[in-house]
Amino acid sequence: MVKVRTVLLYLIAVIVTLVPLVPLSLLFALAFSEHPVYARGFTLANFEFLKTGVLFPNHPYYSKLYPNIYTTAMNTLLLALGNMMLVTLVSSMAGYVISRYSFRGRSALLGTFLVIHGVPASVLLIALYYLLKTMGLLNTLLGVVLVKMAVDLPLGVWVLKGFYDGIPWDTEIAALVDGTSRFGAFFRVMLPLVSPGIFSIALFSFLSGWGEFVFIYTFIQTSTNWTMSMLVQSLHTGEMGSLNLALLASMSVFYLIPVLVLFVVGEKYLVKVTIGGVKG
Repeated sequence: MVKVRTVLLYLIAVIVTLVPLVPLSLLFALAFSEHPVYARGFTLANFEFLKTGVLFPNHPYYSKLYPNIYTTAMNTLLLALGNMMLVTLVSSMAGYVISRYSFRGRSALLGTFLVIHGVPASVLLIALYYLLKTMGLLNTLLGVVLVKMAVDLPLGVWVLKGFYDGIPWDTEIAALVDGTSRFGAFFRVMLPLVSPGIFSIALFSFLSGWGEFVFIYTFIQTSTNWTMSMLVQSLHTGEMGSLNLALLASMSVFYLIPVLVLFVVGEKYLVKVTIGGVKG
């Protein structure tokens, strides 16, 4: 006889699975819908923007109001790649130093990373705005990349420190005894051993940059520097006087597909990430 507990667990699992699947199914149904508001019929007309990258090509004003979708996608890719490379580079070295070296202020530094990671980014918007304006980086993707890197860096340092902590000292000492320098041991021995952690942080940072909206909305004023999140939001506001949900859904699908592909490829690495070490 099947236990009630087992039935409840399966029921909860089904409900949890349906929570994201239902809106995703509705999103894809609307993206291929013939009706601009309801999921009805099937058409590829909503993806006409993929031919030239121009939204509303038949409208003389709105075709120029919105940036080219491929330019916007490239800006999104640059933000995601820039955040990924900076966070991975800095956190891989900082995590190693904190894990392997004892120095004054080490505990305070680790505590500071946790505090910074726990502070909502919205609290820092005004200060960051004036900082970027002073540095001449306001309304630039570089400024957003630097801010995003600073926000994501504490988590990367903590996670990779946990990976380094899981490697026995004997492994590194053996490399040093064989004549390898400290830098050689780091690059040739330690980095390959923590490669799952580096990949997981790189993937997390890329997805974080790919989905960034608040910093783009706050620090970017010109549409030529928009990312996909800002473009989708601008369509959601219905500036044309009406809201075309089918076009919005097709744009969202275009924006979502790279995330789904990366998640499927890197899911086994993401589940290993915890705040202080390795899981699984």
